[in-house]
Amino acid sequence: MIEKIPLPSSGDHNAVALTAKNLTYLIGKKGVDAAAVCQATGLGIATFNSLRRGVGNPTLSTLMGLSNYFNVSVGELTEIDLSEKKLKRSSAKTIPLIKMSDLCMYLEQKHDKYDTYTTEIEETSAKGYFSILINNDSLYPGYSSGTVFIISKDDEPYDGDIVLIKIGTHRPCFRKIFINGDNFIFSSITLESDISPSIYKDYQMIGVVLKSIKTFSQR
Repeated sequence: MIEKIPLPSSGDHNAVALTAKNLTYLIGKKGVDAAAVCQATGLGIATFNSLRRGVGNPTLSTLMGLSNYFNVSVGELTEIDLSEKKLKRSSAKTIPLIKMSDLCMYLEQKHDKYDTYTTEIEETSAKGYFSILINNDSLYPGYSSGTVFIISKDDEPYDGDIVLIKIGTHRPCFRKIFINGDNFIFSSITLESDISPSIYKDYQMIGVVLKSIKTFSQR
């Protein structure tokens, strides 16, 4: 079973600073300068220099372009101090990236054109995993638009996990799960929600959230 990684709080801004540190490290390791990176990735020099200073709100497409150029995953670029850890390249897996608004079509196998996302998964195969891009404010303020959830369809949930479920005929949604004997109690993951903790009889467990990527802009 893949090791669970604690979900970050929405107020944690360390990802931007860590990304800046990693970019400085990767530039030195690759022996290139900012101009070469920008020419290869299509980024503006001002945008790239802002990232190196640890300011701004990089888009997901920007992070994916940089991670591809430096041959690391987005998760490695934003979550791990690359200067202190030697990475196992076999742990980087590419999985489907589905927008929240397209999730129903994807689950019904009516949506075969989707982006991909590369992140660390210790399993030998990426089968059974996909990622969801939150492209609306339905989970705000807990998770802003642009957050990416990594989902396992095969892992069993533990008490306190966040899961993706489909309740009756409603659209899939995220809930925090609490295990009480043989019963599952589901509660909202947004602090300002008026949804009370509930036990559902008619529901489908779609997957377990293994981790969320630090919040960035989706545009």
